[in-house]
Amino acid sequence: MCNPLNNEKEIYEKITKERLAVPSAIWQLLDHHLGNDLYIITLIAGSHVTGESQELIPPEEGKKIIERCEEIGWFLQKLRKLSASQ
Repeated sequence: MCNPLNNEKEIYEKITKERLAVPSAIWQLLDHHLGNDLYIITLIAGSHVTGESQELIPPEEGKKIIERCEEIGWFLQKLRKLSASQ
């Protein structure tokens, strides 16, 4: 992870100790939405930076990556809003 939380270790310990679980419906959403967006980002970036003929990512492809990252943010905001109101 590029920038872990300062208390991340304690959070993982709390999850383990209290046996906290994410409901399967939320896992399905996470797997689907995050998985799809990350797959698209990997395809876009990978097609330019892997293999023998590496090249810079063109601006139009970079914009697609940014759009996918924004989709991830919007999805997480929606999930947070819905789960906080419960």
